[in-house]
Amino acid sequence: MPECVRHVTTERYDVCVVGAGLAGICAALSAARWGARTALVDDRPVLGGCSSSEIRVPASGAASFNPWAAETGIIRELIIEDRVRNHAPVGYGQANAVWDMVLYDACRSEPNLELHLNTCIDRVEMADDRTIAEVRGTQSHSGSRLSIPAELFIDCSGDAAVGVGAGVPFRVGPEARSEYGEPLAPEDPDDFVMGSSLVFRAVDTGHECRFEPPEWAEVYDYPEGIPYRATRDLSGGYWWIEIGWPLDTLHDDPEIRDELLRHVFGVWDHIKNRGRQQDQARTWALDWVGFLPARRESRRFVGAHVLTQQEIQSREPLPDTVAYGGWSIDDHTRGGITALDKRPSFDAVRVADYFVSPYPIPLRSLYSNEVGNLLFAGRVLSASRVAFLSLRVQQTLATTGQAAGTAAAWCIENQARPRDLTDVGPVQQRLVRDGCYLPGVADRNLARDELGATASASSTAALSAEADDEGLALSTIPAALIPISADRIDRVELCLDNRGAEAEATVRLHPAGDVWDLDALAEEPLATARVSVPGGTRWLGADLEVEVEPGLYWVLVEGGEDAIWRYARGLPPGTACCSVAPDGTRWFTRGGPDGWRWLALRVRPESRPFGPEQAINGWARPDRFTNLWISDPDESLPQWLEVGLVAPTRFDTAAVVFDSNLSRTNRGMPGFSRAPECVRDYVLEAEIDGRWQELVRVTGNYHGRREHHFEAVVASRVRLTVSATNGDPSARVYALRLYDDGQ
Repeated sequence: MPECVRHVTTERYDVCVVGAGLAGICAALSAARWGARTALVDDRPVLGGCSSSEIRVPASGAASFNPWAAETGIIRELIIEDRVRNHAPVGYGQANAVWDMVLYDACRSEPNLELHLNTCIDRVEMADDRTIAEVRGTQSHSGSRLSIPAELFIDCSGDAAVGVGAGVPFRVGPEARSEYGEPLAPEDPDDFVMGSSLVFRAVDTGHECRFEPPEWAEVYDYPEGIPYRATRDLSGGYWWIEIGWPLDTLHDDPEIRDELLRHVFGVWDHIKNRGRQQDQARTWALDWVGFLPARRESRRFVGAHVLTQQEIQSREPLPDTVAYGGWSIDDHTRGGITALDKRPSFDAVRVADYFVSPYPIPLRSLYSNEVGNLLFAGRVLSASRVAFLSLRVQQTLATTGQAAGTAAAWCIENQARPRDLTDVGPVQQRLVRDGCYLPGVADRNLARDELGATASASSTAALSAEADDEGLALSTIPAALIPISADRIDRVELCLDNRGAEAEATVRLHPAGDVWDLDALAEEPLATARVSVPGGTRWLGADLEVEVEPGLYWVLVEGGEDAIWRYARGLPPGTACCSVAPDGTRWFTRGGPDGWRWLALRVRPESRPFGPEQAINGWARPDRFTNLWISDPDESLPQWLEVGLVAPTRFDTAAVVFDSNLSRTNRGMPGFSRAPECVRDYVLEAEIDGRWQELVRVTGNYHGRREHHFEAVVASRVRLTVSATNGDPSARVYALRLYDDGQ
């Protein structure tokens, strides 16, 4: 009898990535772009994992909890491309085929990358105890069973399909508190993992439409609303429709799917027929319901290093940083939607106690000591469960994928194994060059100020603020972060609105280590002043008269509840604000079109923190300072930025990093949108033997990073001229970098 399965052995790849969620896609693209012949294998017909149109969970990351923290690199490139091409908003249930195609197009357009979709890897063949020879799996719809040999493998499967087969140790559930000394870990180890979810999409039909639930749907008869579960947004939802433990999220997936469907239709029945939103939902109808559960958690590898709670909260530098996280330490309620007596997340805790600011992720958490030719990324990475609760979101995991792919390509190029990377510097420099932010790691290129390069510009913007209508009460002890370019602060002016009798307020000045340094507000102030706040709205000055080093500073104001410090309109790079919540915790203030707020503040002498020198300091986002050049918005375009090299220098590549607004998340980007701050049209020229020669001319740009290759030149100066942006009156450039790749 003939066999039903055709056995196919592919060519031998340099790198084989298993799992095509966002971590796997970024791993495969990065490895391929750095020259490795790469295979990307996935068991689904579309790319994107939980973010795809099959599941439709929007990709989140560090910028959901921190200003200026949006993940960059390949994941930012993909998100920007989607927002330009896609009409749909980003939200639960909203992903569509355009997002799928953006991911597919990126992979298909890479000549070093081949896709093997609909292929479920179920076997790992070892060359010896420490070396994977190939992975095998059945490809549905083709009648083929594939064998895929490779030099290096990257497990981005989410469930550790490759590593488990190769013998890498793994964990499921939380460790005991005593294992790593983590205050948030339970006293005893456990097998609890967060559940899976199904989301839906609904549309407003414009006319009345009924809904009759299936007989097997759960009944939610709560006229005033399902306890602790908001259903205000009818268009898509909801992450809290979650089922899991004590079921096994991996092996009990079919049972979990069926239970989730009962609850999805039950929740919609509640909205349409039983709850207080019946009138609002009168014309709404279900348009799509997911049938593939979005899995949050299953196995985690125990790698060369296990990242812990203390490390992500302390934010201490690591020698092998290759990515970063910044989502909160976010655990979910046991029982999920069946535990209606509890909030679905952060039940009965002070939420801000679980917030973290951007922290480093080491390469050692992306490989094991047991298998030499395996890297891993995504939610299987090596971390304690407490740390995993922050690492687990898709944009953060995408950065770990790019790190693993870049490291894999370096290993192929240098005939090495991941554990041989005792000096991670070369991998870090490739990641930074490709647009990734690595805490504590600056780019090294030929146009750095540390090499003697200098920068000048046609104009420079000053720090300025216009007052908005709303603000923060002084009783919440608000604070505004300001970048200072001068060597002293004589006076700060605040726009205050006092709706009561004349009152007193205290103004304090605190130096900050970086834009996320809230701990600085607990330290002794550099200067303090008292001001009287009369009734009405006005700009009031506080004399501080203190010498300072150029850098970031918090201005904190404490006063009565009748006085309000008005928000600023807009969010200049390197600024933020925060206040104290009723529970006593302090965090950054959300709101506004950019997702975060600043407060109306002026400083004397005037601060000009956006000078041209910021574009050659090796950084490309607000961190310890603004780190970008902004031209004067009152001066019309074109505007130029010029870099002078210490001597005539050979280079064949130029990279420019523009402002794509790193405080704006993908959920804050409308469909068919381009960041107004981003440079659109520009020309790059080089001065060669005393004459200017055009190297690059670009129109219609909307990406935050562009790299240009050309015939090598030897030049003493380079000039970038910006003739148009996508809407902002200023030219904004984080970095102008030069490389010589021909050496």
